[in-house]
Amino acid sequence: MRSTLKALAVLGALSVTAAACSSSSNNSTTTTAATSGNSGTSATTGNTGGGAGDVSTGVTATSVTVGQIDDISLPVPGLFKGAEDGAQAYFDYVNSTGGVNGRRLKLDARDSTFQGGAITAATADQVKNDFALVGGFSLLDSSEQPVIDLAHMPDIGFPLSPQLANDPNVFSPLPNTNDNTPNGFMKYLAHKYPQAVKHVGILWAQATASTAAAETAFENSMKSAGFDIVYNRGFSPFESTFLPDVLKMKNAGVQLFYSQQMPDNYAATLAKEMQQQSFTPIMIQGAAYSNNLVSLGGSAVNNMYIAQGYALYLGQDAGSVPAVSLFDKWVKKADPQATFEIETLYGWASAELFTQALRAAGANPTRASLVAQLGKVTSFNADGLIPTDNPSANIPAQCWLLAQIRNGKIVRATPPTPSTGFQCSPGGLLTSPSFQPEQR
Repeated sequence: MRSTLKALAVLGALSVTAAACSSSSNNSTTTTAATSGNSGTSATTGNTGGGAGDVSTGVTATSVTVGQIDDISLPVPGLFKGAEDGAQAYFDYVNSTGGVNGRRLKLDARDSTFQGGAITAATADQVKNDFALVGGFSLLDSSEQPVIDLAHMPDIGFPLSPQLANDPNVFSPLPNTNDNTPNGFMKYLAHKYPQAVKHVGILWAQATASTAAAETAFENSMKSAGFDIVYNRGFSPFESTFLPDVLKMKNAGVQLFYSQQMPDNYAATLAKEMQQQSFTPIMIQGAAYSNNLVSLGGSAVNNMYIAQGYALYLGQDAGSVPAVSLFDKWVKKADPQATFEIETLYGWASAELFTQALRAAGANPTRASLVAQLGKVTSFNADGLIPTDNPSANIPAQCWLLAQIRNGKIVRATPPTPSTGFQCSPGGLLTSPSFQPEQR
């Protein structure tokens, strides 16, 4: 489930004709940098040009400013505005409690304009003016890598590119490496549906090298649990119907359909076309969780399963996870038009991981002391919004959650998902021979 977001991000960006895509925000304004406090006011300790050591660029007596770069105006207006909303919301919450060690947190958010050169230039500027990078989200995030590597700039976020995901300067609230793939849920399915997993159908987004890599890891996880994939097709992000696939899967005897790469509108379209053809396989989606899924799919999405690696943050888990209500409250304050797409959660979680390390870095934080504290975070769960993983060693959680649409509502599927928390599977990681825990 760790690969879901990477695939969804790419798919959402390229699907410019799909107006209902859950990754596209209704807010079409571009993001401008909140530069207050990050230009000529840094209380540095003698080094203003980046690098490790004692750099405290972006830190003043009253504030700490961090940078962020997101795809906002292009390729789809408002595409990853959620990442900014989430980080800003968490900082607003922390500031309401007095900040960190007497300093307010400020976000210097930039629009990538979907250009690698613009990302490189913005990152270079943020290295000179901001303390760290927090919560950024861009399909072209690999463009920042040479700059952060040269400066040893701490980067706390959810990287999409495989290279950045394994960069020693990057700390992720949900480690995202194809070398270490969670497969506990696959083992559960194989045990629960031993016949159905021998007749599996898959659709995935044939969009970029990243979606292909994510899909390969996903299918390897399936095969390791004994799945037989009898139908497998990569679809173009511009497709608006899956009826030919439905007919072929029905003829092939597919009994279980599972996709990690279909946002809510795609999943709803597929479900409707299955319903029209009286085709009723077990249906599992890994990227369709949204406020719009039920309204888009109607009765066709009833009984659909949603597999994911985070709490039901749209409100369903508010009673058992207090952080859900906190998240919803402050995101709405940060952006009344927020659509609560998944990038919002990752922006929030990234900001929380950064804040935890910053607080531990003490009254006179430097980038080096921040990195040292991040390196000590071997257990992180964003107060229950995500399962516990290991950001320091870059090892994902072995836990999952299964939801289901029942009577028009998204609820926890109990069992196997517990009424609170996550279902964890010891030994539930498929590790490649090349995987090594991150050495910080």
